[in-house]
Amino acid sequence: MDLFISKFFNKIDKKGRVSLPSNFRNALPKTNRNEIILYKSIKSPSIEGCGVGRLKEIAKRINHLDFFSEDYDDFSTSIFSEIVTTNIDKEGRFLIPEDLKLYSGIKDEAAFFGQGHFFQIWEPKRGLKNIEASRKRLIQEKKSLRLMLTQQK
Repeated sequence: MDLFISKFFNKIDKKGRVSLPSNFRNALPKTNRNEIILYKSIKSPSIEGCGVGRLKEIAKRINHLDFFSEDYDDFSTSIFSEIVTTNIDKEGRFLIPEDLKLYSGIKDEAAFFGQGHFFQIWEPKRGLKNIEASRKRLIQEKKSLRLMLTQQK
């Protein structure tokens, strides 16, 4: 399965490294298994992580915007200017840059949440609250994936 699924909580060691969950490592493209791309989420105080394929999809979608629009500038600047490429060591550990830890409020533990084609890294308590809020919105607004997909057509 090439999707980032489930949730994991991992401690950050004294050297500032954290382990990427093994099934997340397995979801990375075979050609770049030891590399992940990290950037600040533009929707929440979290870090988003992905492989090169997801990054190319984001670039493709941004390129569909009017090249001279503020939206184009805002999305491309907010995402691409702050991307950090980091390597995963043989034990599956990597460093979360200090500016990303500060942005997300991560200190000594990181929570990893699968999002399908990408994943999020949260301060654990904030991340769990986000999951609860997401589920609550879906239930309160009685949203179903089938209904949303049929409305897009």
